[in-house]
Amino acid sequence: MKILIVAPYFPPRAGGVEHYTYNISKNLLDMGHKITVITSANKSAEEDHGIMIIRIKSRVSISNTPIDLTLVSSISNILRKETFDVVNAHTPVPFYADMAAIASKRMKVPFVLTYHNDVIKESWPLRTLSSIYNKTLLQLTLKSSDRIITPSPYVHNESEMINEFIERTVWIPPGVDTEVYKPGRSDWKSRYGLPENSKIILFVGAMNRGHTHKGVDVLLRAFSMIKDEDTYLVLAGTGDMIPDYKRISESLGIINRTLFTGFIDEETLIDLYRASDMLVLPTLNIAEGFGMVLIEANACGKPVIGSRVGGIKYVIRDGETGLLVPPGDPEALADAIRRLIEDPEKAEVMGQNGRKMVEKNYTWERSSRITEKVFQEVIS
Repeated sequence: MKILIVAPYFPPRAGGVEHYTYNISKNLLDMGHKITVITSANKSAEEDHGIMIIRIKSRVSISNTPIDLTLVSSISNILRKETFDVVNAHTPVPFYADMAAIASKRMKVPFVLTYHNDVIKESWPLRTLSSIYNKTLLQLTLKSSDRIITPSPYVHNESEMINEFIERTVWIPPGVDTEVYKPGRSDWKSRYGLPENSKIILFVGAMNRGHTHKGVDVLLRAFSMIKDEDTYLVLAGTGDMIPDYKRISESLGIINRTLFTGFIDEETLIDLYRASDMLVLPTLNIAEGFGMVLIEANACGKPVIGSRVGGIKYVIRDGETGLLVPPGDPEALADAIRRLIEDPEKAEVMGQNGRKMVEKNYTWERSSRITEKVFQEVIS
């Protein structure tokens, strides 16, 4: 098949949706399909391990959303110049998938929407804009989709946005490369000057104003209740909220035990997972459709703690692969962290259970095979 994938963002930009899109693309390529990706950035074409990437510079960006009113014609022109069997567009960032849906219908090419999560904004005016989008343009895109894929068990089971379209929706969970993400030795502590017997509580994720729902402020308050001087909080990722989080750390008196790594590559991330004692994802609302970092940490044999919201409550098997806590509750989060610190044997068993769960349920090969089948169905 010749597959055109349309996504607002794509690696090297980091993020769960970007990671999912890249790995599905790469695995479909390895299965013998031709993959072209249209995404945002400077106008240029490049190739990444056989994936043709067309980057279109957006004229405007509103709250993480690249907007270009010529996108429909750009996608239509690409579909006109080259014959594609199917177009696959990715949410939850608005506009790109919607323009791809219009272009696909205009050029009579089957269209599959990968719906990662509902569009949720809590602050005005973005809350109003997202509400208008959900009731208008998104509905048109959902209605025009020949099939809908969602990586999120929350979306598949609970989202009101796709209730009407559930019969043509299929849940395809993301995967982890278990040959790369696996337990092993780590020299991360020595490189960062931490004592070898120290404990690491790890957060991995974007720390910008568009991702405050990840609950880093709650995690900082919870960590301030952990008084062990040999326990460190490591926050891996980038974002414009980091100066704010550093100020909060200082005011809470934990700045000397809190490390912000900034951007790290995949090799360093895996080393950090191995060095950590647990991963924490304290998301505040349903904006977390899955939580890729949960299964990455589990694959490395580490227990995980997450909020009982969105996709997280489906991914973590409470008491078996990790612990679930109420969202926005620093006391409950601190208590869960203490439980794992004070019972390392239980924490180790949870990590082992997590590894087994990932090996059984979350592989890119499995996800890509199901995706291939969906594409073949809409073509026929």
